[in-house]
Amino acid sequence: MVAVVLSLVGLVSVPILLSLAWSGWARKLRGELPRWRSGVSLSALLVLSLHWSAVAVLELPVILLPQAHRSAALMEGMLTLSHPLDVVVVGLAFALRGLPRLQTVLAGLLMLISWPAGYV
Repeated sequence: MVAVVLSLVGLVSVPILLSLAWSGWARKLRGELPRWRSGVSLSALLVLSLHWSAVAVLELPVILLPQAHRSAALMEGMLTLSHPLDVVVVGLAFALRGLPRLQTVLAGLLMLISWPAGYV
C-alpha cells in the first residue's frame, strides 16, 4: 500500500515540479546563466520531462484499465534506462540555480524512488 501511494504521489507531483522548474528557468535563469550551463539545465529538464512522459504513457492505461497489459519488451527497456536516467538528471540539475534547481532535483529523486516501484 505504501508503494502505491508513493508511486501515485510521484506520478502527480513530478509534472507539477517540472512545470514550475521549466517556468523558472525560462523566465529568469535562461538569460542569466552562461550558455553551457543553460544548455546543461535544458538537458536536465528535457530528459526528465521525456522520461516522465514515457512512464505516464506506459502506466496510465494500466491505472485506468487494470485488465490492460503492458508490452514486456517496452517495459524491459524502460526499466533498464529508468534509474540511470534519473541519476544523470539529478547530476545535470545542479547546473540550475535557486528554486528551479531544487524542483528539478526533487522531481528527479521522486522519479528515482517512485518508479519502477509501480504506480499500480
